[in-house]
Amino acid sequence: MIQRLPIPILFTLVVIVLSGCSARETFPGSTSDQVWTAMKAVAMTPDYESAHYTKRWSIISNFVHVDEDSHVIEIDRELERLLRRPMTTPLYQDARWMFTVELVPGDPPAAIIHNRSISLPTKFQFEADRYFSDMRMLLETPMDPSAASPAE
Repeated sequence: MIQRLPIPILFTLVVIVLSGCSARETFPGSTSDQVWTAMKAVAMTPDYESAHYTKRWSIISNFVHVDEDSHVIEIDRELERLLRRPMTTPLYQDARWMFTVELVPGDPPAAIIHNRSISLPTKFQFEADRYFSDMRMLLETPMDPSAASPAE
């Protein structure tokens, strides 16, 4: 005989499953300072335009709080798009992401993203992968030595 779970327990389980996900990525070959700088840059200026057209979003708001002492970034971001695929009706979508990004110093340094919004784990994983991909792109871009030295 199958027993039914009480509604409060069922609701709690659904909330736990749909929130609280996290993703971790290491960055071999980079210092903790370089990773921290990339984390802040990606948080402040996210790129949703260069992806495949089915992954592009417009940023409505992007509130970022950086805690330099604890190396933690809080992000609250709202996105929207009008998805136009061939031979279908355009579809309006909106999304809200609330997550925390934390630097884990070490060799190699790592970044952990904690999801604070209710979302499917697969959607959060895609957003975390996008964030880490932008970080890797910044870390792999060679810095112009003349940009680092002061002008004479």
